[in-house]
Amino acid sequence: MQGPRDQLLFEAMRDREVATCSGRRLGRRAFVDRFTNRPVRLILVLVISAITGMVSAGWSEPAHAAAQPAHRTLAALGDSYSSGEGTPPFDTVDPRCRHSTQAWPRLLTTLDPSISLDVFAACAGATTRALSSSFRGEPPQLTQLRQAAPAPDIVTITIGGNDAGFSRVVVSCYTWKCFWTGNDKYERDYINKELPDILVASYQDLKTAAPDARILVVGYPSIIPSSQSKNTCHWLSNTERGQLTSLNSLLNQVIRRSAAKADVEYVSTDRALRGHEMCTKDSWVAPISVFGPDRDLSAHPNADGQQAIAKAVSRYLDVHDR
Repeated sequence: MQGPRDQLLFEAMRDREVATCSGRRLGRRAFVDRFTNRPVRLILVLVISAITGMVSAGWSEPAHAAAQPAHRTLAALGDSYSSGEGTPPFDTVDPRCRHSTQAWPRLLTTLDPSISLDVFAACAGATTRALSSSFRGEPPQLTQLRQAAPAPDIVTITIGGNDAGFSRVVVSCYTWKCFWTGNDKYERDYINKELPDILVASYQDLKTAAPDARILVVGYPSIIPSSQSKNTCHWLSNTERGQLTSLNSLLNQVIRRSAAKADVEYVSTDRALRGHEMCTKDSWVAPISVFGPDRDLSAHPNADGQQAIAKAVSRYLDVHDR
């Protein structure tokens, strides 16, 4: 409560403020509001200053660097769809398995520098037998996996396509017709009835050879145009195109189910080359050739295709991080 003296002081200051304030006249009401609201305004100023100081301090402090992913070692096993067939040049020190410098397992390490490729056992032309038996003068792939030091954190494999004779079928399409009998019953019967048990046993052997590793079974990309309107190859009829597409899809389905049964992971790459299949205008797949050095490259992903597969596997690892 104000006393007489305080009241007189208040009125004197009020009259002086009313008379002039920085060359401007203020109304009595404006002065009263300004004078009486000063404590509130002062508090607001102090609060805002404190908040600003805290924010500025936060900005000025160095941000903590994001935790770097732990280093992981990779072992790449399987067939030509892992060795990089279709993408020369190949390693010259040991050229038997045709390991490409641009094979997707190698490109995976550039997409994710936390991964290093320590075992490259994949070999062009390999079937599931190459896992337990010597192939092209190389030790069995499972032996190479067991001998890896340190033991790999991740094991990838593409296998089963050569068991099913898929590459032979594709080349046959070019030279005469895809299926000599006119239908794909033999291939489908093999994939449905015989291949599943072989694959499950192979995947279980991988788990035994590398018990602490993540086993990634990588499927095969679709290399055949999804529609006849996209097909630029005159030797591939619409009927045969449909048969090849269906056979590739069936193979991947069996591989996926077998991986699940063996309790290992499956990585889908069937759409990795979408729009860039063989016989399309911008193909990422080497064309069919039956003569010369390009024969072995036939129907295998080129450099762009290898990059696309590497990205598919990298995305899987990012989404399913462990």
